[in-house]
Amino acid sequence: MPGRGNLSLPELAARYNISDIYGASVAYFSSKEGGEKNLRAVTDRISCYELHLIKQGRASISVGGKKLDLTAGDLLVLMPFQAIECHFPSDVVTEGLLIESAFYDSLSLVCTQTDVKIPNISEKKDFIYHLDAEKMAEQSGIFQQIRKTIQLSHIYKMEMIRSLVHVCLLFICELPYGFDILENDFQHKQNIFKIFLYLANNNFRHDRSLQFYADKLNMTTTYLSRVVREMSGNTVAEHLHLLTYNEACRLLKSTDMSMGDISDALNFHDQSAFTNFFRQYAGCSPLQYRSDKAKNKPICV
Repeated sequence: MPGRGNLSLPELAARYNISDIYGASVAYFSSKEGGEKNLRAVTDRISCYELHLIKQGRASISVGGKKLDLTAGDLLVLMPFQAIECHFPSDVVTEGLLIESAFYDSLSLVCTQTDVKIPNISEKKDFIYHLDAEKMAEQSGIFQQIRKTIQLSHIYKMEMIRSLVHVCLLFICELPYGFDILENDFQHKQNIFKIFLYLANNNFRHDRSLQFYADKLNMTTTYLSRVVREMSGNTVAEHLHLLTYNEACRLLKSTDMSMGDISDALNFHDQSAFTNFFRQYAGCSPLQYRSDKAKNKPICV
C-alpha cells in the first residue's frame, strides 16, 4: 500500500530519476536513461497526467483487480490519481510524459469540434491505445522533441513546450479509441497551425521552403499560408526566419563556430547569404554581434 500524501511532478522526478523536467509543468521519462518503468507502483498518489508508451517487450498492469497485458506499441493514457499497479520486467523499454494537472488544464485546444481531454477512466471503457510501428515512431518523435525543448535554453521555451504538448494531445485525439474512431480533423485551422509549429521547430535548420511544410501537411501552399497568417498574423516565412535568427544568435553567443560553419549548419547557400540574412534582423553583421554583446537583441537567447 502506498504511503499517505500525493506526489507532485518535482517529487516524482526526484523519486524516479527523471532529469528532463520543465519547472513543475512537464517531464519526459525514459527507462533506457535511468528512469523507472513502474511509475504507477505507487498507485493513486500520482497527481499528474501520464502518457506511457511501451516501446519494447511485454508487461502487465492491474486495474481494480483486473490484469491487462501490454505489448510494444501500447500507449497508456492515465488520469491523475488513477490507481494502476504496474508489473514491468527488466527488459521492457518505455518512455513518455508526465503533465502537471494545472498545466494541462491551461491548454486550450479544439479537436473534432470539442475540447481535447485526456480520456477519463470513469467515462471510457478503455484507456489503452495500440499504435502500429509508424504511429509508435511518430509518438516517440513527439516525446523526443518535447525532451529536446526541455533541455533547450530559449526565450520562447514555454511557448514551444505548450505547442508541442498541444501536438501530442492532437496526435492522441486522432488515434482509434476503443470502438470509437475519432474523425481526422487536421483541416481545422488551429490544429494545422499547431502541427506547423511542431514541423517548423523540427525542420527549420535544413528546409525553410513553404512547399516542404505544405507537403508535410498534405495541403496546398496557398491554404497553409492563409491558415498560418490567420492564426498568428505572420507568414510561414516569418516564422521560419525567426527560428533561424534565434538559432544563429544562440550559435554566435554560445559556440566558437566560424561564420562558414554556422552558415552551413543553417543551410544557407554561402556565408554571404547568411551575413545578409542576419544583418536584416540584427542591424549588424554576425561578427559584430559576436564581438559586441551590447548589440544583443532581446529576441536572442
